[in-house]
Amino acid sequence: KSTRTSLVSAERNGGPMHEPGNTTQWHKIDPGELGVGLITTVVAGGRALAISRTADGWGALDNHCPHQGGPLGDGEIDDRGWVICPWHGYEYDPATGTPPAGYGDNASCFAIEEREDGLYVELPVMEDRPSIMDQMVDVMTDWGVDTVFGMVGHSNLGLAEALQHAEEDGRLRYFGIRHEGAAAFAASGYAKLTGKPAACFAIAGPGATNLLTGLWDAKVDRVPILALTGQVNTQVLGPGAFQEIPTAAAFEAVAEWSQTVLVPENASELMALALKHAIVKRDVAHLIFPDDTQNLPGLDDPPARPVEGRISTVTITPPKEELD
Repeated sequence: KSTRTSLVSAERNGGPMHEPGNTTQWHKIDPGELGVGLITTVVAGGRALAISRTADGWGALDNHCPHQGGPLGDGEIDDRGWVICPWHGYEYDPATGTPPAGYGDNASCFAIEEREDGLYVELPVMEDRPSIMDQMVDVMTDWGVDTVFGMVGHSNLGLAEALQHAEEDGRLRYFGIRHEGAAAFAASGYAKLTGKPAACFAIAGPGATNLLTGLWDAKVDRVPILALTGQVNTQVLGPGAFQEIPTAAAFEAVAEWSQTVLVPENASELMALALKHAIVKRDVAHLIFPDDTQNLPGLDDPPARPVEGRISTVTITPPKEELD
């Protein structure tokens, strides 16, 4: 089972080692030749950061806009000194993450220091425990899925990290593609040639709908396939968030079975049910993962959901007299 951690050691990042018992850790970062009035994205300590530079100094915010998850590091700093989210124009102080008065939630901010040998940011130590996505990928590999085709994006990062953990453990192979349609066709082809279920995955909205043609190919040829799609945060689901579509409705015609994952308590069972429907029905099963769900911790002792006892043999043999 996966027991990976998202923690990147300070030593790897050029900073001091983390001392046991501390809840934060300093990481050395390299924002490049960032000029005054500019913002960029760096990765440190297992998280993406929006690093800005103004006339007042450096700022470090979580790259996740609290409104709908927009990448703040891809935004800009306006003439008034506010960081502007590139998706919906929400504004934040680059040093504190506070918005203009009464204008939304605070963006998470982190201490940042310029030292003689470079720039350092202080980050919380990531908890060393599997996520809900690790929990589900464990079940997926137990049921025989050893190959996944897909594209990593802003609304499936938690799932992608769990797939990476499983690949590092030697439990599956991941193939990145250049278009989600290719992922669905590749998974369909793999299932046709091997008889085993294969998986494809995509982000929310247009990434998810790009899977549909390849999934129809699998459906009409009666092969088991598992489609895994991201979705916007549950807190903004409904009013029309960026790249939000009614994913379950969009997949209704092609999917034999489709469910949204919301909590770790039934996550293992949902993955087992998805693969049971795909294998027994020789059809498309579909799971939807809201962005915030993917960051939930998994259960300390998730229930086993083995194949044994869940399905009978799927081998099909014609009658002997007809073969003769």
